[in-house]
Amino acid sequence: MTTGVLLSHDIQLVPDPHLMESMRAVGYNLETAIADLVDNSITARAGAIDVLFSPEDDPYIAIVDDGVGMSRGEAQNAMRLAGVSSTGERDPRDLGRFGLGLKTASISQCRRVTLISKRGDSVHGFRWDLDYLVSTGSWSLQELDRDEIAGLPGMHVLDKHESGTMVLWTNLDRLTSATTDVSQTIDERMKLAREHLGLVFHRFLAGEHGAKLTISVNYRPIAGADPLLSQHTATQKGPVERIPIEGSVIEVRPFTLPHIAHLSEADRRRAQVGGTLRDSQGFYVYRALRLVIWGTWFRVSPKQELGKLARVRVDIPNTLDHLWHLDIKKSQAMPPPAIRNRLKGFADRIVAPSRRVHTYRGRSARVDTTRHLWDVIADRDVFRYEINRTHPALEALAATLDAEQLEAVETVLELVESNFPVDDVYNRIGQDEKHQPAGGVSSELERHGRRLWEAYRGRISADEFVDLMASSEPFVGDSAGRALLERIVAE
Repeated sequence: MTTGVLLSHDIQLVPDPHLMESMRAVGYNLETAIADLVDNSITARAGAIDVLFSPEDDPYIAIVDDGVGMSRGEAQNAMRLAGVSSTGERDPRDLGRFGLGLKTASISQCRRVTLISKRGDSVHGFRWDLDYLVSTGSWSLQELDRDEIAGLPGMHVLDKHESGTMVLWTNLDRLTSATTDVSQTIDERMKLAREHLGLVFHRFLAGEHGAKLTISVNYRPIAGADPLLSQHTATQKGPVERIPIEGSVIEVRPFTLPHIAHLSEADRRRAQVGGTLRDSQGFYVYRALRLVIWGTWFRVSPKQELGKLARVRVDIPNTLDHLWHLDIKKSQAMPPPAIRNRLKGFADRIVAPSRRVHTYRGRSARVDTTRHLWDVIADRDVFRYEINRTHPALEALAATLDAEQLEAVETVLELVESNFPVDDVYNRIGQDEKHQPAGGVSSELERHGRRLWEAYRGRISADEFVDLMASSEPFVGDSAGRALLERIVAE
């Protein structure tokens, strides 16, 4: 007897091999793709990672490490899509996430990816070849024999290790199809990749994970590029704040970079990861010490010129990936609402030290006693600059002029004030250019000091002159200003 009720049953739908072609559009570039494979090497306890490439003949890129290596079964599973669950428990030092990085990162750059892994005398190799998948119409993972493995580029490096893994990219269609000069294109892109690796893995290269790590590109070691300049003697470091959430802890620590005048060219390059210092301000999110996102306030605070030196390091564990919406490339993350609210609460407090570095640079702490050359006149939402007529230098000049001459000088001062190049100054500061007075700071100070002493000599005593000028710009902003003035009057 039938009831008329249809019983459900499972239907197995195996994806078409063309899925691999679609997966190429995940959004990797060469730098992020290589970084994803370096993640795997670090997770495998590698101490040395070699990125090898050749733009000649049959171009290739290989990432070789001396990590723990894999058995045949482990290597085969590593070539599976989502071979590891994204929701399963991970080692705290595991930089993986979805079990897709090796495959998606690789095929985003090449049509043939080969995995070779070694443990002692045991060596195994597997390959995904997109053209082979299309021709066979099936999910056909190729296994390589010993002779095929031995002839691969990069094997001379892997052979030196007791254990380790190599990922080899060949048929680099994404790099070679859109250029007439393959060699130059690959060289330029690998230079960018080198800089990217030095940035995102700088804490590993510094040994913060407790072991020595070297990453080399064609045998040249990469130096870490710390965008927070944490080792610079003039960098201001705030206290660490710990935010507990779901049994884990997020650590937040503010950094205020030195004023641009105190930065070397190398320091500036490290700090300008967003293009300019202004664009580089904000939160720097590290997942298990690996930098995943930088130069953003997550819309809890606007970017502003006076906040350009503010940086905030945010350390998150891999146990909170689900809250931070980490993407496959591990290059984007967003804070959960609870954390976003905490960040919004002290965003202004984070920017304040950067504002002070700009506002009070070169001025006495007793701002009200300093005789400035320029006064800022603020009126609601507008401001203007006026030359301080009571500055000692102008008073010395005024004492030598008659009424008609004073009127002429006043006209010139008003012209200077009304044509102050504020837009040009703002644009240059926004591009992180440094101002340097003609002739150099020291020579300018001495020249001005001597001329002013000539103007005041006989009118006031030497001590009065030194006290007067030592509290006036530009001498008040120089630690050696008073000593210079004392030397001038003593001669």
